[in-house]
Amino acid sequence: MEEDLSVEAVKDTDASVLSDFPSSWREGVYQAIYRRRDVRHFRPDPIPMDALARVLDAAHHAPSVGFMQPWTFIVISDQQTRLRVHDLYERERIAAAQFFDEPRRTQYLSFKLEGILDAPLNVCITCDPTRAGAAVLGRNSMPETDLYSTCCAIENLWLAARAEGIGVGWVSILKLPQLREILAIPHHVIPVAYLCLGYPTQFLKQPELERAGWRARQPLGEIIHYEAWGLLTHPNWPLLDQLTSGKPLAAEIPRSTGGSMKRLIEVTSRIRPLDGAAMKAVRDHLDQLTKPQGSLGRLEEVAIKLAGITGQERPRFPRKGVIVMAADHGVASEGVSAYPQQITAQMVQNFLAGGAAINVLARRVEARVIVVDMGVVTDIPEHPNLIRKKIGRGTQNIALGPAMSLEEALRAITIGIKIIESEIAQGLDLVAIGEMGIGNTTAASAIVAAITSRSVADVTGHGTGIDQEQWQHKVAVIERALAVNNPDPAEPVEVLAKVGGYEIAGLVGVILGAAAQRLPVVIDGFISGAAALIATELCPQVGDYLIAAHTSVEIGHHIILEHMDLVPLLNLDLRLGEGTGAMMALHFVDDAVAIRDEMATFADAGVVEKEEGRQ
Repeated sequence: MEEDLSVEAVKDTDASVLSDFPSSWREGVYQAIYRRRDVRHFRPDPIPMDALARVLDAAHHAPSVGFMQPWTFIVISDQQTRLRVHDLYERERIAAAQFFDEPRRTQYLSFKLEGILDAPLNVCITCDPTRAGAAVLGRNSMPETDLYSTCCAIENLWLAARAEGIGVGWVSILKLPQLREILAIPHHVIPVAYLCLGYPTQFLKQPELERAGWRARQPLGEIIHYEAWGLLTHPNWPLLDQLTSGKPLAAEIPRSTGGSMKRLIEVTSRIRPLDGAAMKAVRDHLDQLTKPQGSLGRLEEVAIKLAGITGQERPRFPRKGVIVMAADHGVASEGVSAYPQQITAQMVQNFLAGGAAINVLARRVEARVIVVDMGVVTDIPEHPNLIRKKIGRGTQNIALGPAMSLEEALRAITIGIKIIESEIAQGLDLVAIGEMGIGNTTAASAIVAAITSRSVADVTGHGTGIDQEQWQHKVAVIERALAVNNPDPAEPVEVLAKVGGYEIAGLVGVILGAAAQRLPVVIDGFISGAAALIATELCPQVGDYLIAAHTSVEIGHHIILEHMDLVPLLNLDLRLGEGTGAMMALHFVDDAVAIRDEMATFADAGVVEKEEGRQ
């Protein structure tokens, strides 16, 4: 019979039992520490009260000087209270911008640094220096230890919340006197942390500021000093930073993927925030055109976004292209599609012959169709417009095991990066993405369910037109795939490898490579959206470079767009894929550019503005 190692079962005499935690306990502690993130984006789902109680109890078990337990937890759900705190935050956020020079100021203002209204719950943690009286054991020499103790409680709360799957965001841009007034905190009590709690839309692999290039984590070797300040080496000490991998979670990536992983990290590190100055210039110009301000709606938003992406006030897109990646899926053998697998190869040849819907629509907007074989089962005959990058003859059946190896997933991403870099070098200035692959809606549904934690039924549509009975079978297959593979939503490449597809992985690379070179990316429907979802999980900044063409009939596509906070340009009940919806949206992109360039201002046209004559 196994020993009961729960907290309640452990007696003082059991110290030997707990001197070395079981490996699963140790792993859990380190996982919580290394996967803890400062969360800003929350789902509205309420936190169960029992989970909240556990988290607060964990915080209450923090160490404290003299066992004084100086903390108090103020839990806040009232909307009016949170609105007042949010107003305080907004005033301080704008005021703090003055401390940064450009371009840091614009980057700072682009960050979302709170979730006060988005999260279902806020918690303010305070420190009461009088909690244990004037004389506190251990505090006389270091009076600040009551504050330090409160910080220990905050960290306990944070780690316990992470273990519960709850995100925590610390809002520090608040003035304490005003916060005291809003929450009726006594004058002698110190507000230490204002926290937002809720289930996050995502747990980022890296801290958001590190991903954005604001600050990097310092090497461990630079912050370990031996025996005295400033001594980075000592004859009696080994170099401790060399005795750890530095990032234990990186051990999950096999060494054979090192080159591809380095390439991925290098590309994502080059993805920068939108150009705020260019966006402001275009917004100001649009406000001077002969129309009521904002009256062209989404067209104006697109024009402003294109300026932010490219860094140009008058961007031009004379060389547009759509990259259509094709691959087969082993899960097609489960009967999840209304069409046989050989359709993939036949449609690729149709693309090359110029007879598919994507070709017709691309010609209308003068976009070049670039076709890539990422993993079609059969060999496609030679063609000057075909790029051969076959990784395998279709993926493995995800209902039985991983779709591909981690190495193959990274290789496919790298191929996508190289393809877009090559096209940009040849003059491409805007890219749309599309795909072809029988069974790929099944893979996309599995990806979306894994990343968003939504049920399979919530994200799975009818694909190529299956009936209700076939849909139920498809849902069961995807549920089996997720159970067999158990992909970790915090590891996007793992999700891709376990339940994705070669063409989806390739499109992830296209998106990342385009964003790294400030190229707009117009995403099509459900499958393209799944690729964009993985890309934004790898680098949230990527979302700024995406233009959502339309919302598909596939129900999972709505969830993808909501998760990425993207609003589609069109809603035409499309479900074809190939990049067809993206081609239709390019008309609107062209219109947005034309409005910016060709429409007269009030001054140019001699039209009286509202302030002067249109009261």
